[in-house]
Amino acid sequence: MNILILSAKPQNEGCKSIAKAAWKKGHKVSIKDPKFLYLLISESLNGYDRIYDAFEKDQKPERLPARAYDCIIPRIGSNLSFGVAVLEHLNNNLKIFATQTPAGILAASNKLLSLQKISQAKIRVPRTVFADRAAHVKWLIEQVGDLPAIGKGLHGSQGNSVYPLNDEYQSNVFLENFYNKKENLLLQKFIDGNSKDIRTVVVDGEVVAAMERTAAKGELRANISKGGTGKKIELSNDEKDIAIRAARAVGLEVAGVDMMKDSSGRLFVIEVNGNYGYGIETITGVDISTPLIEYCERNYKKGNSRNIESTAALFGFPEAVTNELLKMV
Repeated sequence: MNILILSAKPQNEGCKSIAKAAWKKGHKVSIKDPKFLYLLISESLNGYDRIYDAFEKDQKPERLPARAYDCIIPRIGSNLSFGVAVLEHLNNNLKIFATQTPAGILAASNKLLSLQKISQAKIRVPRTVFADRAAHVKWLIEQVGDLPAIGKGLHGSQGNSVYPLNDEYQSNVFLENFYNKKENLLLQKFIDGNSKDIRTVVVDGEVVAAMERTAAKGELRANISKGGTGKKIELSNDEKDIAIRAARAVGLEVAGVDMMKDSSGRLFVIEVNGNYGYGIETITGVDISTPLIEYCERNYKKGNSRNIESTAALFGFPEAVTNELLKMV
């Protein structure tokens, strides 16, 4: 296979690990930063859409033929909206198989939409209220079980835009600030997980790695990027099933799924990450890239069919509509 990795950071651990796993299995790998790619949408009814590499400013943009690639592996973090537009073009306009759908990445990146999708799949999430203009502070806090609570912006990763609310004064100032800036806000019930959470990586219906993260002293967030520590764990079959269903609920076959247990042992899905970190590979010693390459090997010849099925499930298309879309592949 010829594999194209979309990433703004070609030297990071994730890209290196994926490329190494692909090379070991005899595949070729290219890494392109989406921001250097030009998209051309043809006026022809028969398609002929194209994509160009414009990395070299002093040279004519180079066309990247669709036939040059068998599989796209997105590692889209920064500049998300344009990165997803590039993936949409490659995946759906040029018909190149991708390990993640554009719709799934967008759904996972929006904390409200992803929680809605996960809840629709009958998976437990923290009690949450959403406000476009958070004017009724006392009422909002009451809805999530009073303080302490968690405030979140709609977007952000690695524990960013997550704010612990511990007292009435702090909460009033925080919510008033969001109100004045006209920013959307999620307010969530605080889950007492003893400063621990669970990060899993799901690939094509399997949990390929899982670790328990523990927050640094004085820190609420257990993210490794925030000084947290981690250790390899084994999940029960029920816990694995929840992680897999949560990923699929937002339209992703490849994702990081964060979960947490409360003091009574109830499991909550906190969020799904389209661009999960590779710290889990270092900490657990589990190769999470080879299963990703094997997923490509199983599916790239099928073209867009797997992505159509995932997108259809995400948006609730009737079976008849899904079948008609599959006939077009």
